[in-house]
Amino acid sequence: MVKVLFVTPVPEEAKARFQSIPDADITFKEIQTVTEEDLKDVEVILGNLPLSLLNTCDTLKWIQLDSAGANTYSDLREEVILTNASGAYGEAISEHMLGCAFMVMKNLARYIEVQRNHDFTNLGGVNTLSISKVLSVGMGDIGSNFAKKMHALGAEVYGVRRSVHDTPDYVKKMYTMENMDEILPECDIVVLSLPETAETIHLFDEERLRKMKKGAILINVGRGTAIVTDALYKIMKEEYLSGACLDVTDPEPLPRNHPLWNTKHVYITPHISGRFNAQVTFDKVINIFYDNLMNYLQKKPLENIVNKKLGY
Repeated sequence: MVKVLFVTPVPEEAKARFQSIPDADITFKEIQTVTEEDLKDVEVILGNLPLSLLNTCDTLKWIQLDSAGANTYSDLREEVILTNASGAYGEAISEHMLGCAFMVMKNLARYIEVQRNHDFTNLGGVNTLSISKVLSVGMGDIGSNFAKKMHALGAEVYGVRRSVHDTPDYVKKMYTMENMDEILPECDIVVLSLPETAETIHLFDEERLRKMKKGAILINVGRGTAIVTDALYKIMKEEYLSGACLDVTDPEPLPRNHPLWNTKHVYITPHISGRFNAQVTFDKVINIFYDNLMNYLQKKPLENIVNKKLGY
């Protein structure tokens, strides 16, 4: 019997589904209540238990995360298998990104301020997707879902990934981190859905931010560290970009007294584009948990294995 600790919160019907699995002794615990004693003889953990606790569990063989991001587990013991929930978040987060793009492109956020002033001012011209170029920096589940949606709506879409091995039919051309500056200055919308790695930290410093097209839109839903916060604040004070939509920040959470909160055309959400705010996301995560646990018990290959050195 494999001892499994489940720390992602689930409703009773989902618990029943897992409790019916033969050969698995499953305990459900609230993550904040887990102690070292709870980890005794545990072989599998489902959910994002802190690394400090994981490393006290000598019997642990596999941890399945409920997040796509896995960078905070890079120091997990080499022999412990790490899998993530990649594939669960693309639908919901790409829709959030789409909303951000239209909010800025069509001046919708600015018209809220116009309404508050009981004004009837026309803020002027807006762009359309049919003449827009979109750059998706990161072409995993999230970036690819966004690229598909933008292509379907008529935009000219470009992608950036670590290495170019194929070009999907919804992308005009693929670039790598090394040569993305060739296309960056042409793009009207630039979206970041990157994991945190040595290669992506501070990828968008002041120099690269200023390579963006003046008046472009920047959206970040990956990790806040992909952008140098002080550099973004500097260029946004100049209104260099028409909008910066940040669902992630560096640091995170952003301190309450940070000037970026009140910077014109900067729109900050508290890392909510993913999580379990959309029921479809939660359902997909639970299905990944179930399928992978069945694979583990049947000694089949696991899905979504994370390379700890790369962080994804």
